[in-house]
Amino acid sequence: MARLLLVEDDASVGDAACATLRHAGHDVTWVTTGADTRSELAGDRFDLVVLDLGLPDADGVSICRWIRST
Repeated sequence: MARLLLVEDDASVGDAACATLRHAGHDVTWVTTGADTRSELAGDRFDLVVLDLGLPDADGVSICRWIRST
Protein backbone atom coordinates (compact mmCIF):
# COMPACT_ATOMS: atom_id res chain seq x y z
CA MET A 1 0.00 0.00 0.00
CA ALA A 2 1.35 3.40 -0.98
CA ARG A 3 0.55 6.74 0.62
CA LEU A 4 -0.59 9.07 -2.14
CA LEU A 5 -1.28 12.79 -2.23
CA LEU A 6 -3.85 13.62 -4.88
CA VAL A 7 -3.90 17.28 -5.89
CA GLU A 8 -7.02 17.95 -7.98
CA ASP A 9 -9.45 20.87 -7.86
CA ASP A 10 -12.18 19.30 -10.01
CA ALA A 11 -14.55 17.44 -7.66
CA SER A 12 -15.71 14.86 -10.20
CA VAL A 13 -12.16 13.98 -11.24
CA GLY A 14 -10.98 13.93 -7.62
CA ASP A 15 -13.85 11.70 -6.50
CA ALA A 16 -13.21 9.22 -9.30
CA ALA A 17 -9.44 9.20 -8.79
CA CYS A 18 -9.78 8.73 -5.01
CA ALA A 19 -12.23 5.90 -5.41
CA THR A 20 -10.06 4.14 -7.97
CA LEU A 21 -6.84 4.55 -6.00
CA ARG A 22 -8.45 3.48 -2.72
CA HIS A 23 -10.03 0.48 -4.41
CA ALA A 24 -6.50 -0.48 -5.52
CA GLY A 25 -5.49 -0.45 -1.84
CA HIS A 26 -3.77 2.90 -1.53
CA ASP A 27 -4.05 5.41 1.30
CA VAL A 28 -5.10 8.64 -0.44
CA THR A 29 -5.11 12.20 0.87
CA TRP A 30 -6.92 14.57 -1.47
CA VAL A 31 -6.31 18.33 -1.57
CA THR A 32 -7.61 20.94 -3.99
CA THR A 33 -5.13 23.85 -3.84
CA GLY A 34 -1.44 24.55 -4.07
CA ALA A 35 -1.47 25.97 -0.54
CA ASP A 36 -2.98 22.76 0.84
CA THR A 37 -0.42 20.75 -1.11
CA ARG A 38 2.45 22.63 0.52
CA SER A 39 0.87 22.23 3.96
CA GLU A 40 0.40 18.48 3.56
CA LEU A 41 3.92 17.95 2.27
CA ALA A 42 5.42 20.07 5.03
CA GLY A 43 3.73 17.97 7.69
CA ASP A 44 3.73 14.46 6.26
CA ARG A 45 5.50 12.08 3.86
CA PHE A 46 3.95 10.54 0.78
CA ASP A 47 5.19 7.88 -1.63
CA LEU A 48 3.67 9.62 -4.64
CA VAL A 49 2.06 12.93 -5.56
CA VAL A 50 -0.54 12.94 -8.35
CA LEU A 51 -0.56 16.59 -9.36
CA ASP A 52 -3.06 18.60 -11.41
CA LEU A 53 -1.25 21.21 -13.49
CA GLY A 54 -4.09 23.75 -13.38
CA LEU A 55 -4.91 24.69 -9.79
CA PRO A 56 -6.95 27.71 -8.70
CA ASP A 57 -4.12 29.29 -6.68
CA ALA A 58 -0.94 27.87 -8.20
CA ASP A 59 0.64 26.49 -11.33
CA GLY A 60 1.18 22.73 -10.97
CA VAL A 61 4.61 23.01 -12.59
CA SER A 62 5.73 25.50 -9.91
CA ILE A 63 4.42 23.14 -7.22
CA CYS A 64 6.38 20.30 -8.83
CA ARG A 65 9.53 22.43 -8.84
CA TRP A 66 8.97 23.28 -5.17
CA ILE A 67 8.56 19.57 -4.31
CA ARG A 68 11.77 18.66 -6.11
CA SER A 69 13.70 21.43 -4.34
CA THR A 70 12.71 20.30 -0.83
